[in-house]
Amino acid sequence: MSELLLLRPRELAVWVAVVLLGCLWGAAPHFSVPQSSRMAAAIQEDCATAWRLDVNTAAPEELEMLPGIGPRRARLIVEAREKQSAFASVAELTGIRGFNAALVRRLEPLLQARATGGRGLEPQMNADERR
Repeated sequence: MSELLLLRPRELAVWVAVVLLGCLWGAAPHFSVPQSSRMAAAIQEDCATAWRLDVNTAAPEELEMLPGIGPRRARLIVEAREKQSAFASVAELTGIRGFNAALVRRLEPLLQARATGGRGLEPQMNADERR
């Protein structure tokens, strides 16, 4: 995982896109049995949310890869994070000047707010994996 942090932002974005496309391609429903379709849909949902950028630890360069986030907004996120120590949820971004509810809704599928942890792009663990 630490090798990902050594990639330039554009290379990291390409890597993330390839992983997500691979997940979506592999999760396409190829079955006609209803239960299999539900299972394929669940797998597709897991793949789509498997990797999210952690708003509490991401570097400004990582944040700039998000749609609608440039250098100024990335800097504002980092400054707000440093003032309040950590975001409890992605929705708290609306408290930053220049972040309206529509922008935050667009970013929610791409972000997570973990209280502690590593840096930047982190796998999102479900309850079963934490045990």
